[in-house]
Amino acid sequence: MIIDKSAGIDTFVSLRNMNMAKPSETTSIEAAGNRLRNAGYRVTRQRLSVYAYLQTSQSHPTVDDIYTGVRSEYPNISPATVYRSVGSLVDVGLVKPINLGHAATRYDASPDEHAHFRCIACNGITDVHIKDTPDATDQLKRFEIIGSSVEFYGFCSACNRDRSTNSATHAESN
Repeated sequence: MIIDKSAGIDTFVSLRNMNMAKPSETTSIEAAGNRLRNAGYRVTRQRLSVYAYLQTSQSHPTVDDIYTGVRSEYPNISPATVYRSVGSLVDVGLVKPINLGHAATRYDASPDEHAHFRCIACNGITDVHIKDTPDATDQLKRFEIIGSSVEFYGFCSACNRDRSTNSATHAESN
């Protein structure tokens, strides 16, 4: 499994030949298969392919994005199969949904705890790693924390640059 980001777009390359995967990827895929099996789910190549796509995608894709990416490997896969696969991956804790309110749910397979930055212009999502602050850690000691969800929002650098350019152009025309 390889994701080619050279064109700025995630392009999924085949996972059919599992023995060609890198050892760390194979272990991760095998661990995902074990977790699914232990939870009572069937472990299928399509389901593992959906997980592999999510695991290597930095774009926090929607189910439609995942369907498009995985379809190159499995042309006969249905959107319903992708939805069910994503649902099972969420159920067993391999994937986290990112709910953006009015927009389609995006998905994240990154195992580490992190926050997200969402651009309100282009809806791009970027992982943000923040360190615990002593004050927050002290305040949370009395709780049993099982997870977190932190979202920052604003304008990414590209959209902010476009806004600045458009503002300057608008000011010059007045």
